[in-house]
Amino acid sequence: MGSKVIYWGSASDPRTLRAREMAPPDLDISFVDPDSDADLARELADCEFIIGGVGGASDEALRLMPRLKALQILSAGFDTIDVIGLRERGVEVCNNSAAIANSVAEHAIMLMLAVYKRVSKSIDGARGGGWQAPAKSGPFGQLYELTHKTVGIVGTGHIGSYVARRLRGFETTTLYYDVRGLPPETERELEITRVSFDELLERSDIVTVHTPLNSATRGLFSTREFRLMQPHAVFINTCRGPVHDEDALIAALNDGEIRAAGLDVTEVEPTPADSPLLEMENVVVTPHIAGSTQERVDRALEFSYVNARRVLNGDRPLSAVVIQD
Repeated sequence: MGSKVIYWGSASDPRTLRAREMAPPDLDISFVDPDSDADLARELADCEFIIGGVGGASDEALRLMPRLKALQILSAGFDTIDVIGLRERGVEVCNNSAAIANSVAEHAIMLMLAVYKRVSKSIDGARGGGWQAPAKSGPFGQLYELTHKTVGIVGTGHIGSYVARRLRGFETTTLYYDVRGLPPETERELEITRVSFDELLERSDIVTVHTPLNSATRGLFSTREFRLMQPHAVFINTCRGPVHDEDALIAALNDGEIRAAGLDVTEVEPTPADSPLLEMENVVVTPHIAGSTQERVDRALEFSYVNARRVLNGDRPLSAVVIQD
């Protein structure tokens, strides 16, 4: 029969190869490629814990896994998974937000710096012969420092909290908004102050968003929110594209309601080649790679194996997703 732990993913995917390398010898684990000719009914019959892609949550696959107790995803986001439906079947969905947090936090701060220093235009100038001209525009070149700015963090789970921790070195005034406040001792440690959503928008030089995508956060940033922000404000999104209304963001940038944006995510991915965002000098777009570091992959796999061991031992899984809609 099959194994109690299944890693579900393409056999040629680098993450699958790394998962094989890191697989602990004490776990009864098999690697299943959903596109192979394997006898899935046989492979999945004894599965209690599945790691990997959302294909493992399909109705067809679930019917083949009557003993399944938990689905472990390798990412922080879970918006493509029917968490409630799975829980009704007795299956917990666990994400990997702790493993991905440092990688995404670094990327968010990189986008802040890339926008302020006009890094993409600087590279264009150095490579294309324009030297400083493409990067500098207006008095003093319109290049800025992150140090001492006011940064507003929307969502202070694992990733948002890591952003706050990393910002301390830049001596920022750091504000946050979250439906759940942080413990006072954590606020002191992170040097962060909780304010209302509107106050955060009105006061921040940079607004960076780190929320899951759900019915409450879809379109969270739209016309009203961008108008509340300061004309010199920068918008950073490294969570999910639909958290911002892209038409409203483009209008706000064109109308000078905010200065710039740094995006690792867009409403449609891959970002369409004709998207106005890709042509705007005050926008930096990266291709949803904030959580793609090697260190993050290793942490996510290690956590997945630890969680699998817990479930097989009869313990509750860690990092089970909580739906707050």
